[in-house]
Amino acid sequence: MTWNFSRQLWLYLAASFTFGLSQAFAALFLNFYLRALGLGTEWQGLVNALPALTLACLSLPAVALARRISNARTIQLGSLLSVVGALILALAGGPLGALAGALVQGAGAALLTVAGSPFMANNSDEKTRVTLFSVQSALMTGAGFLGNLLGGRVPEVYAAATATAPDGLGALRAALLVSAAFQVVGLLPVLFLRPSGKPRAAGRSFAVRDKGTMARLVAPNVLVGLGAGATIPFLNVFIEGKFHVNYASLGTLFAWTSLATAATVLVQPLLVRRLGQLPAVLVVQAASLPFLAVLGFAPQLWMVSAALFTRGALMNAAGPVYSAYAMSALPDEDRPMYSAVNVIAWDLGWAVSSLLSGVVRGVLPFDLAFRALFGWTILMYAGSVLAIYLGLYRRARRVALAAAAEAQS
Repeated sequence: MTWNFSRQLWLYLAASFTFGLSQAFAALFLNFYLRALGLGTEWQGLVNALPALTLACLSLPAVALARRISNARTIQLGSLLSVVGALILALAGGPLGALAGALVQGAGAALLTVAGSPFMANNSDEKTRVTLFSVQSALMTGAGFLGNLLGGRVPEVYAAATATAPDGLGALRAALLVSAAFQVVGLLPVLFLRPSGKPRAAGRSFAVRDKGTMARLVAPNVLVGLGAGATIPFLNVFIEGKFHVNYASLGTLFAWTSLATAATVLVQPLLVRRLGQLPAVLVVQAASLPFLAVLGFAPQLWMVSAALFTRGALMNAAGPVYSAYAMSALPDEDRPMYSAVNVIAWDLGWAVSSLLSGVVRGVLPFDLAFRALFGWTILMYAGSVLAIYLGLYRRARRVALAAAAEAQS
């Protein structure tokens, strides 16, 4: 495992850490903030889905932009839009403001997502790529630990200073403003990013050279998006509603989950060295399924907490390894397009299931709704593991065996 990264990569990693802090604050309080604004479950589902829908719609234009102005400049523009969106959302006075903030954030996320992985791939090599992607993911989730731990206290501090309720609109808005402030800080290292200087690929902006490999790489993430959107953005509502925990305790719970994920992500390069990239992904994702079932159906908070730590660590740890594998499996010119197509597929699935989740929770009783939603998530995650095994692992194994047989003949 080597950490010999360039200055450009360290700047990008510093920005990733700060943006991770911001995302942790926002994710912890967004649904409660929307509720304080007077938005019901259907509106909460829409606001959670809108960044994903925006991201999906703008990903292809973002590819064209990245190929024209470089990945570095695209990251800078995306970071600026993310800050503006966070401020609009934090200062929203009702549904329209919340929707506008979510739209602008989605536009920024489209640029960041399309350009981020290709930027890291272009500034690394085969020896450092898996470690780089793992470190970047670990920094994001490690920032989530601090963000959740500190974020859970912000409403209490605000309430004590203003003699208001910690679950009031003012306290929750203060937490989102702190989130926006972290994004402003994250702009500083982003401003020093520079294009790699590699020649731009000739041809159409949306051309794909290896369509088959791209389709097999994207398919599992479609299923993950369909499953995750139904429950993951609403875990805070689920745990608070089922076990009646306060915001500080909820923040601490999600903080330790982020720390467990960060630790597991950093171990992934060692697992890759022993098993290989795809087997490592299959092992950790398959192992996460029983814990997802415990998370959704266990009757005790300690059981749900343990499952939350373990499931998040296992499932999210596979992400950077899978991304690194995709960047290695595809030709250079297909990498931004893969990022865009993958985002479109994943986020459309996330958005659709988030919208439907809001409807389901509005129609069914609390417990029954979440049982149905967790059952759906487990089914989709299991389908993703199967798709990786059949579409990627078995195919790669056949190719390797054929190459070995040809070399011996």
